[in-house]
Amino acid sequence: MDDRISKLPDDILICILSRLTIEEAARASILSYRWRYLWRFFTGCLDFVDPYKIRRLAILSDPYYKCEDNYFIRAKRRNFINLVDPIIGLLQTKSLQQLRICYPVNSDYDVDSWVQFAVDKRVQRLELDFSESKTEGHELHSFSPYFKTTSSFSSLVSLRLIDVDIAEEVLHYLLCYCPLLEVLTLKGAEKLIRIRVSGPSLKLKYLELRDLPNLSNLEINAPNLISFEFCAGELTVNFKHVPSLVEMSIEGDYCTYFVYTLHQFSSFLPQLRTLKLNLMVVSVPEDFLNSIPKFPNLKHLEMTLANGDLDCYHPCVAFLKASPLLQEFTFKLSHTVEPCAYVQNNPDFKYLLSLFLNNPDFCVHVFS
Repeated sequence: MDDRISKLPDDILICILSRLTIEEAARASILSYRWRYLWRFFTGCLDFVDPYKIRRLAILSDPYYKCEDNYFIRAKRRNFINLVDPIIGLLQTKSLQQLRICYPVNSDYDVDSWVQFAVDKRVQRLELDFSESKTEGHELHSFSPYFKTTSSFSSLVSLRLIDVDIAEEVLHYLLCYCPLLEVLTLKGAEKLIRIRVSGPSLKLKYLELRDLPNLSNLEINAPNLISFEFCAGELTVNFKHVPSLVEMSIEGDYCTYFVYTLHQFSSFLPQLRTLKLNLMVVSVPEDFLNSIPKFPNLKHLEMTLANGDLDCYHPCVAFLKASPLLQEFTFKLSHTVEPCAYVQNNPDFKYLLSLFLNNPDFCVHVFS
């Protein structure tokens, strides 16, 4: 049988291989001599994710294990390094769609070499998740690339750093000199004290900041920002310029401040279409909630409430009253309360929901 596929130009064959995983692309090298080295020009998604849940396996093998001392853990980590390094060392491609590494690592040297590889290969989407490496009393691995020129990371579209530290000056560089950056997620970074989301040509559309324990000041000047997810303690947040913001999710102690000071955010509240509030740690007086501003364009409201206090329905009532065009309401309760009983025991809440339910386009989701 005539092998017509192998007669295709290299560019087309590489494009085909790049739609596979790197493992599948490498296996294709055995098809014929024509395919032998084509996988080295792979431009797709490099995903190095722990498929075996190393910690869970270690616990099953030794219930008294200590992560850093367990031979099983250290052996698996080294095997992972031995897998990643040769692959990225053999790749000759000039660009890469994605590099994703979600695995426990020990050495900053390994992390630095992977980040430099991402710079050299003009990676579009980069994700580093070292949450499995995080242990009490140990410093986080740092995201500290060596920027040869201001064009380093000029192709970066999405950056996700989970339990990876990053210095303020490095973050400032990325925001200023990554003209294509649209998605930024930072979770668990300990070095960040102040964040200024701003840049002369900033295209950022999706921003997620979570569990940044030392963050004390945040300023957002992002004209293209569409979605903002935030979980933090008490701090100062200045929404300087967010004309495109339509989706917002707030959790943690900052949610208390946000609800108490809603009038300070009148510049963008009317434009919100989706609002998610985790009120697990929020206690707001009923009389205060009677004066909250309107949400004239809000379509989806999600509220998470705590414990079994039947008086905590007041925030829901207040926000429902302030959202005349609401189409979808997601209501989450802790497992200590039956959702149906909660609604039945609160006639005001029940009545308010009935008004919305008369609208055929309105949808209610209740979870516990």
